[in-house]
Amino acid sequence: MFHKQESFSAAERFHTRRDYNAVMVRQQKAVGKYLIVLLSPRTGSSEESSSCARLGILVSKKINKRAVRRHQLKRWVREVFRRELKGQLAGYDVVVLFRRDPPDNDGTYARIRNECVKCSSEALLAKAQWNKGRQKKSTKNPKAL
Repeated sequence: MFHKQESFSAAERFHTRRDYNAVMVRQQKAVGKYLIVLLSPRTGSSEESSSCARLGILVSKKINKRAVRRHQLKRWVREVFRRELKGQLAGYDVVVLFRRDPPDNDGTYARIRNECVKCSSEALLAKAQWNKGRQKKSTKNPKAL
């Protein structure tokens, strides 16, 4: 049974294709063996948009034909996000895409967990470097008034 603070509110989930497309267009990604993490800063002026992270998970039928397995992978990613990444990724929209199905054995959850944490950290670092590079580029050529 989940505690109230472990459940996902409507503000912490993706709801429409438009939400996913916004991240796909403006994103920084980190690629792992089993999944890809896409990050995009949240847009909007409300305090809620900057304080919480939103998560979207995509697992296609190509990954595994069994819906039970696809849902299991999604549950594992949500749990990792809830317990370890929610605070670290505050202010970002996060999409997790599965590249392939990890082998089904005792260490599968640990593999998914480690890869989610590693890829999220890499994407945040890459995002910071990308923004830093953009700022340098814009200051080199200031517009004359």
